Amino acid sequence: MKTNLLLIIITLTLTIGFQLKAFSIDPTVKKDLTALKTDHPPTIDGVLNDACWKDAPQATGFIDERTEKPAKNQTVAQIVYTDTAIYVAVHLYDDMPDKIVARQTKDQTRIRGEDSVSFSLDPFHTHQFSDRNFFIVNPLGTKYAHLATGRAEKSEWIGLWKTAARIVDDGWVVEMEIPWQMLDYPDTKEPIWMGINVDRLQQRTGEKSWWCNLGVNEFRENDGHWVNVLPPQRKRELKVLPYLIGGISETETDEREYTARAGADLRYEVTPQLRLIGTANPDFENIEQAVEGIDFSYGERYVPDRRPFFSEGSNVYRLGQLFHSRRIMDMDGGLKLFGKIGKNTSVGTLGTYHRNNQNIILQASQSLTATSNISAAFLSHHQREEGLNNVGYLSGDVRHGKLLARSAFAQSQAGESNGRDGFANLIYQGQLVQPYLSVFFVDSDFVNRLGYHPFTGYRGLSLGSYFRNEWRDGFLRSISLSVQSEASNTSEGDVFRRNLRLFTQLLTHSDYSLSASWSGGRFEEFTDSLFGVSLGIRASDRFNNVSVDYDWGEQAGEPIYRISGNVNLRAYGFTAGLTSQVQWHFERRYQQILTLTYDFSPALSLGSRLIWHVEDINIYFALRRSGYAGTDFFIILGDPNAQEFKQRLVAKVIRAF
Repeated sequence: MKTNLLLIIITLTLTIGFQLKAFSIDPTVKKDLTALKTDHPPTIDGVLNDACWKDAPQATGFIDERTEKPAKNQTVAQIVYTDTAIYVAVHLYDDMPDKIVARQTKDQTRIRGEDSVSFSLDPFHTHQFSDRNFFIVNPLGTKYAHLATGRAEKSEWIGLWKTAARIVDDGWVVEMEIPWQMLDYPDTKEPIWMGINVDRLQQRTGEKSWWCNLGVNEFRENDGHWVNVLPPQRKRELKVLPYLIGGISETETDEREYTARAGADLRYEVTPQLRLIGTANPDFENIEQAVEGIDFSYGERYVPDRRPFFSEGSNVYRLGQLFHSRRIMDMDGGLKLFGKIGKNTSVGTLGTYHRNNQNIILQASQSLTATSNISAAFLSHHQREEGLNNVGYLSGDVRHGKLLARSAFAQSQAGESNGRDGFANLIYQGQLVQPYLSVFFVDSDFVNRLGYHPFTGYRGLSLGSYFRNEWRDGFLRSISLSVQSEASNTSEGDVFRRNLRLFTQLLTHSDYSLSASWSGGRFEEFTDSLFGVSLGIRASDRFNNVSVDYDWGEQAGEPIYRISGNVNLRAYGFTAGLTSQVQWHFERRYQQILTLTYDFSPALSLGSRLIWHVEDINIYFALRRSGYAGTDFFIILGDPNAQEFKQRLVAKVIRAF
């Protein structure tokens, strides 16, 4: 009965958007830009005096996504192409060029809290986020690429694209050169249409403006069109990324231990749209992972995974909590095959091998329309001690106008356990207010050893809403409010969770942030009530900022007090960050994380991280040359992920071929 009910809900989510016309958004004018092929590509120098720009059509009339009116400071973009690359020129007008904000100098680092411009390209013209490529540049010419399928951070694997930017008297100017070879696109001999857009963030005012306005919720079906572009025939590439490691360490018995190892990653284009990624003897030990905080939680806390093998194709494996790559701790080798087998069909496979465990993931997604798709997946985990665990998964989502419906259903099998997991969500994506309703359940015998499931054996519903507004001038820059509630019971009918959470945040144009929150209710037999306040100074500046948080109340039947703070400073090539947490709950716990970096150049740096908590202190130092084309190397003293300091010296060299 329970399974039938959820399957009915899934069917409803795939059809409800087509029936509710009352929630349609206002018509949006779509814009076209005729593709222009040139025999004289521009010089990438940030000066728009090349002959090709004089004849190239212009993308004009940028719209503020929040006010839906013409942006106060306009932008003009142009695009031309050759058989080797796409060229983009953007002139971003600004009536106060002396207040343009530009801070980030390291390529392939997310650009936040500063002026930036983004060119997006949807080569398959599906209007799906999974098919969009973003090329983002700041006024210093620092660049960040987000490619459709997801890539690791090695520059040769991402693609060697060029940028140049200059601040001028009436704003700033950007030029980009994007090689076709770094993109996935249709294999065609006839001109086609592609989806394109340009958006700009002006940090001083907070104004985000679009050539084709997607709105605050970024409804991608409103993208513009690049008309009659003929991409070149794609060349298949084989790339190999080998590494060598040598090191010396001291064992617990004070003996010296020498180590040497080698491994390699491989990337091959099986078809113009299908990629094979392989890894042999991967080095996970020397990758600095995220640190779990000491905040109290009734269940396991989520900690993200930074290992490059799992970054490749990450946008294809959109499985949410169903797959948490940190569950795969050890592997001797792995393979991934992902990409498109049709304009609207994406597939992804993943397999890892270790003598004690093997894992397989098969996933496929089908776009039905520009605003709807379905996905199916199969996950298999085999461990020598625990046996075989299989999970099947089906999900779908559809949006009509501003109304979005999503649902998913999973069935597990582990020995005699055959548990199920499922949810259905309904969200209204308004300009200011976004209410939602969610129903969910997880059987007590649902087993997924590859997923992130802190609890099983409960069911219930969640109801809430989110509000946000922005102002381009004055004291307030933005205000956001949210309310979330949950009522759920265990499979036996007892109370699992009754919770209400209220949150508000203010951000000023002088870059101060103030937030306050309260959450309370019941978790099983415990009654909780927790208040929190937070103050941030230079909130948008990731390099120079201060924040302080204080929480107090009662959790799990005991009083709780927690104070935490962050300080980040950058000057003369040095960057320092300190995160400190102290918590009084059952017992006193503390954790301090200090990071120090000196940049000799954007590619070469000396860094250190110290983690000090109640039990132990760990510190490591690393001299690294990474993030740019050529040979990468790392010299590491200590162990980045150990609980306490290890006397260990490791040298690692990586070279792409």
